[in-house]
Amino acid sequence: MAVATQGVTALVTEMVRGGWDAVRGGFARFLHRDGQAADRQLALFDEAAQTLARGADTPDSDERRHLENRLVLQLAAYLDRFPDMADELRALLPDDTPTPEVQGPLLSAQHNTHSQVVQALGNVDAGSGGINYGVPPRPAEA
Repeated sequence: MAVATQGVTALVTEMVRGGWDAVRGGFARFLHRDGQAADRQLALFDEAAQTLARGADTPDSDERRHLENRLVLQLAAYLDRFPDMADELRALLPDDTPTPEVQGPLLSAQHNTHSQVVQALGNVDAGSGGINYGVPPRPAEA
């Protein structure tokens, strides 16, 4: 049931974004085990995409909740008949592994020939000598 819920959530998200056509082919291949019933199941998901396109796309709408529940039951029944298809469904879903957060600012230095880029997460203190680039060092004071 958890895989079915996760699958429907991802599919409905794509439907709302207008990306159902892009994932429809992969989902149709996923349903191939059900033979002719696959066409009926795919038609159910197509109908859901049309319903969402007509305005049931807000997450808190009763129509959307009812639609998602119906799709979860349909997908759960399919996975109950073909339990080995759960891995195939997971492969269809977007990777929800969180990307690691970048610590500190991002820097992009492009086309910086004959220049120097200094990146620091805090204050840059050169001490008493200063920062010189392309200039001969200062002579030591006696």
